[in-house]
Amino acid sequence: MPTITFSGLASGLDTASWIDALVSVKQLTVTSLEETLKTYEDKQATVTELQTSFSSLRTAIEKLTDAKFGANLDIFANNMVTSSNEDIFTATVTKNAARQVYDIKVEQLATKTTVSADRAVSAVANDDTKLSDMGITEGTLTAYVDGVKHTINIGADDTVQDLRTRFAEAGIKAEIDEEGMFNLSAQNGTSEILIGATTDTSNLRSLYGIARQEDGTYKSTSSMYQVTTASKVMESGIFATEDNPNASITAGTFTIGEAEFTIDENTTISSLVSAINSNEDAGATAYWDATNAKLVLTSTVEGQSYVNVEAGTSNFTDVMGFTTSEWDGEGNLVKTALNTDNQTLGENAILYVNGTQVISSSNTVTSDISRLEGVTINLKGVSTEEEPTSTMTVEQDSTEIVEALTDFVDQYNELMTKIDELTATDGDLHGDTTLKQIKNSMRQLVTTTTGQEGDVYKMLSQIGISTAAAGADISADTSSLTLDEDKLKQVLAEDPDAVKKVIMGTSSDGYGILSQLESVIENSLATNGYFSTTIDSLQSNMTRYNEKITRANEQVANYKSRLEAQFQAMENTISNMQSAYSGLLSS
Repeated sequence: MPTITFSGLASGLDTASWIDALVSVKQLTVTSLEETLKTYEDKQATVTELQTSFSSLRTAIEKLTDAKFGANLDIFANNMVTSSNEDIFTATVTKNAARQVYDIKVEQLATKTTVSADRAVSAVANDDTKLSDMGITEGTLTAYVDGVKHTINIGADDTVQDLRTRFAEAGIKAEIDEEGMFNLSAQNGTSEILIGATTDTSNLRSLYGIARQEDGTYKSTSSMYQVTTASKVMESGIFATEDNPNASITAGTFTIGEAEFTIDENTTISSLVSAINSNEDAGATAYWDATNAKLVLTSTVEGQSYVNVEAGTSNFTDVMGFTTSEWDGEGNLVKTALNTDNQTLGENAILYVNGTQVISSSNTVTSDISRLEGVTINLKGVSTEEEPTSTMTVEQDSTEIVEALTDFVDQYNELMTKIDELTATDGDLHGDTTLKQIKNSMRQLVTTTTGQEGDVYKMLSQIGISTAAAGADISADTSSLTLDEDKLKQVLAEDPDAVKKVIMGTSSDGYGILSQLESVIENSLATNGYFSTTIDSLQSNMTRYNEKITRANEQVANYKSRLEAQFQAMENTISNMQSAYSGLLSS
């Protein structure tokens, strides 16, 4: 149980207040030590923050000087390419491209190989063919017979037979001929018929191009076929044609490119097209040509190359007209041959670079084809008589250089302002002569010359970086830099190598101004540099003062204990005297 003390019970004096007053005097020593410690802590935080600013400036400089470590880090090696006519070609370049102007003439673009049968492979639509399967939408079609209007209604589930019946009801004979053409004529042979009105909602007339003929009848300009994208390829009779009346597709496999595809009872034209188009190994894309009833393959690459097509256990490619194959009595493939006549080979691109002919199988002409190292030309069109040649200009891309120098100037100015504030009379680092020396060294470097004879540019001010506003005289009284971006771009265009040299020197020396500045900064950030030694010194002082504060607090505590004991003894003495006196009075 803690001891409860009562101040001055015997003497009547406020001894507790006296003790606190006496201890507070001793506590002043601790407070003074703590204030000194806080000064060191604040100074360490300031130095650490300043170290970060130095590191940021070094990072900004390294964007420009790291070119010494190779082309990958050399922003001075960045190239850009422009085309005088992007309708003819565009181009991309790497750092390896030679900087010069080229004359480009494009005589021929590369095209892709296409594959399709030389005839329709679908059976002509019959009375049972659904209109919706042929792409005909539900709605209405207007027919006038001798001026009398008749509305032909087309339903979602109607067949060709339903359509013919509705025309017949209007006095019009509707037939599909051997070629699949849709023909309309007056049933009585004499009435005038007119087809179509602005109020029609079905696409029948526009889809098949139904047009009036000179004899007053109507005929479609494209054929109606049974096979549509929704058709199941193994459906009986839909591929029967005049040339191949018994054609039907069997289940099994076939190959396009290096990809194998499978036919089964659920395979549709649409699903097969999707499978081909989603398989990169096929080397081709596909679509169903509804107008001509053919499956069309298009190579994914340009140039004079055949699309590889092989029959497998299915005869699909034979029915499509892509191959001619033989099977034995058990359905095993004996041999398959490509119908090369049904492949329209693509063309190679032909262009001229500075008058030298270049032939490419692709419209993307890489450096191994053009022999222009680091240059890829993307052909877009063919040159014209009005503009027989276009120019391709490869030059330095100064964008990253300008950005890096802008960042350097910003980081430099921010750091110099911070140093000025910290070393001012009321600054945390006032009187730090080493920091002032570092600042003066940095400032001297950005205003000095490389000292190299024969250099085109020897000072940063010659490339647009000066210690005053652009166009003004250099002032020895200012620490900030300004960047004249227009001047920088101008000197980069005139002599980029000279700009690079004044900034970073050469690979064999460090005479570049920013290279020298980088060395000063790195020295300050080194393990034995300004920041490490300063922070170590501050940490040592902080440790020492923490120990002093600990000892001082112990001394204060001991002093307070002695005072409390002394005053308690006094109170006890007074109390005893009072008791003795009371005893005398009572005797």
